Amino acid sequence: MNNYTFEDVHPSPDTARHYTANIRDASVPLVIDNGSFQCRAGWAIDDEPCLAFRNVTAKQRGKKDSDVQIGNDISNIEVVRWLLKSPFDKNVVVTLDTQEQIFDYIFCHLGIDSEGVINHPLLLTEPLCNPSYCRQLMSELLFECYRVPMVAYGVDALYSFYHNYKEDGKKGIANGLIIDCGYHTTHVLPVLNSRLHALNCKRINIGGSDLNHFMMRLMQLKYPGHLANLTLSRAEELVQKHSYIATDYACHLKEWASHDFYDDNVHKMQLPFTPLPAYGLTAEALKEKRQQQVQRLQEIHARRREEKLIEETEKLQQLMAIQELLADGSKDQFFKALEDAGFSSESELQWTIDRIKQSLIKTKKKIQAAQSEDPDVDVDIVGETPQRSSSQNSGERKKGNEDVEEIQPIDEEEITELKQKRQELLEARSKRKKTREEMAKRRTFASQKRMKILTQLASEKVSKGPGNKTEDTFGMLDSDWNVYKEISKDGGESESEEEREKLGEIEALLRQHDHEFQRDSQSPLNPVNDIEEYYKLYVGVERIRVPELLFQPSMVGNEQTGLAETLELVLSQYTSSQQNLLAQNIFLTGGAAMLPGFIPRLERELRMMRPFQSIFKVTKAANPILDAWHGGKTWALQPESQQFFITKAEYFEKGGDYLKEHGASNICHLNATGVTNFSSNACTLR
Repeated sequence: MNNYTFEDVHPSPDTARHYTANIRDASVPLVIDNGSFQCRAGWAIDDEPCLAFRNVTAKQRGKKDSDVQIGNDISNIEVVRWLLKSPFDKNVVVTLDTQEQIFDYIFCHLGIDSEGVINHPLLLTEPLCNPSYCRQLMSELLFECYRVPMVAYGVDALYSFYHNYKEDGKKGIANGLIIDCGYHTTHVLPVLNSRLHALNCKRINIGGSDLNHFMMRLMQLKYPGHLANLTLSRAEELVQKHSYIATDYACHLKEWASHDFYDDNVHKMQLPFTPLPAYGLTAEALKEKRQQQVQRLQEIHARRREEKLIEETEKLQQLMAIQELLADGSKDQFFKALEDAGFSSESELQWTIDRIKQSLIKTKKKIQAAQSEDPDVDVDIVGETPQRSSSQNSGERKKGNEDVEEIQPIDEEEITELKQKRQELLEARSKRKKTREEMAKRRTFASQKRMKILTQLASEKVSKGPGNKTEDTFGMLDSDWNVYKEISKDGGESESEEEREKLGEIEALLRQHDHEFQRDSQSPLNPVNDIEEYYKLYVGVERIRVPELLFQPSMVGNEQTGLAETLELVLSQYTSSQQNLLAQNIFLTGGAAMLPGFIPRLERELRMMRPFQSIFKVTKAANPILDAWHGGKTWALQPESQQFFITKAEYFEKGGDYLKEHGASNICHLNATGVTNFSSNACTLR
């Protein structure tokens, strides 16, 4: 059914590791893969990194620096997203204060307890063509703040390539074309004859972050009623777990236009919601609801009888007091009180007193009957009509309860009748809604007709008696009800609770006995009758449209070329024989490389740009996210790698921009004056 729910995973805080004696005494190298999205850190002798966390910090305003939350300490990143700080600008470290807080977090959670010094060699990854000034500031932080004994720098994509190259057991010269799909950028790195050609490297300013923002924008435009629920974290989950790269984007779009294909491949994401109380769908619930209604009506009738008893008793006392005036011989006071009470004669007064006494007797009997457990009389106070006793109705009530408890199947004619009743209710509500809309508009015929009738009613006056007195008699005639319906915005009818309950009962029966019935989630009578459907997101063509951004950055207004064009541009810088060497080993790494369909799409693009029957091969890192750390770990443990670490003495002697070249390092290009301009890479796999 392709129904899914958002996982909304909240990270658990990292626990401090034990700083064992074998790690302390052996000076085990510390490997840190400092990515712009996630930082991974651990000892070179471990199989997996000890720490893996989001490379961000958050601090509430007015809090102390010690209250900074870092990485996995942020349980719900959406709550503090506006407070997040990252040491990166794109993929380059520029904020050293934030980077220092992250280093403190790493060293503390690794359990390092040496005071004021980190007595371990440190291997740190950096982006391709990292500016020398940024590396200089990083070296200054590590050597002067943490007093590390030695540091080595390397490019994460080359470490991942190095790790997979060694795992394959290959030896000799390495050739390949590395595609590094990072969080903010995508790089294409050609490696020929075991050397990285830095001048032919290309960068596209599109990465996983752009995919996440693009997904969030598309879903918010599609569902404007759920802006608060469509967070960046949920958009990231949609990209990582529900998106894929189409092999042929144009043809795949046509397939998505098919209703059958859409129904089979759309992913329905259920947002969290609080369900509304449902109508009585079961016999037990319906029975209980009816009992509550009966009890409520009985209480209302009892209260009305008591109020009527008190009112008639007071009125009887007043009339008896007037009658006592005549018995005392005060005729003048009697006739004056009789006139004030609205009576014309003594006989009329006596008739009224007798009628009130009879009414009091009936009311007292009803109260006594209602209070008794088995009443013989049950008279409705409104109609004053005696009903059959409870003993006479007990058989019918018992039979009715049995009908409620045991629901019998209904035939097609009854189903058709239920559908017809439901349609009548919907049409009645739709008509009332249309009438209200027309009444609210000034120039509609219904509104003008209503104003005309109101004007006529205001001008009409009826004369009554001498003195030309006027009295408003509207409503005294039955024909006035038709006039009221004409001027009422609801057409004289309004939605009642009974009507809503009736619709709910009809739909419950249809759902139970008619398998083809589907309730309309946008029903005019009950717009939220299917709240679960309202909180459901349909992720359809967005599944392929968002990852297509890597190949078509123009979809978000980026003027750079896509990955396929960039790949073709890099290959065009080499001869035909060199192109064959590079095309036979195209290597994918980075988080976005885990998107399904990436390899088939690249193979199709290469088939279109490469000569007929040319050989090419596209492979992916065993673990595109962790292989950079694994490659750095493997490199740091090799004995010959020790000579490529920069020692503290060399840093103070030659400056922070000094760098030793090795198999995956950056090198400095010097201008004519010997001053460092920028960094590039020269790579020789050793």
